[in-house]
Amino acid sequence: MMRSLTRCRKASSSIYAVLLLIIITLASGAVLFNFVMANVNFAKSSFTSQMSALLVQSFTINATQITAWLENAGSALVEITGAYVNGLIVALANTVNIKPGSVGTTSLLGDFTKGATYTVKLLSVFNTVITFDVTY
Repeated sequence: MMRSLTRCRKASSSIYAVLLLIIITLASGAVLFNFVMANVNFAKSSFTSQMSALLVQSFTINATQITAWLENAGSALVEITGAYVNGLIVALANTVNIKPGSVGTTSLLGDFTKGATYTVKLLSVFNTVITFDVTY
């Protein structure tokens, strides 16, 4: 009888040791995952800001379109993929690809009213958003 009690204690001690090792491994994995993901997100954000820097050179507005001249101050080709005016999606008149160090023109089609101010957001392939206000 005494002998079986000793075996049970040894067996349960081994189970506790294995469970403790599994818990330590999972906790270490979670810490490592958080560390790696933080570094990946930092690398993505710094890559985006270094590769695509758009500057608004000038813009014009009339009753049917807003035209903006954008300078690509980054080191990669930038494509304007979408546009919003006052939070609503508007159509781009043309496909806009701006080479590094050059100026490109984009035209947004819509109906615009004199005296109104419009908030324009342009989106690029690098998820860069450029925002500016236009008053007609």
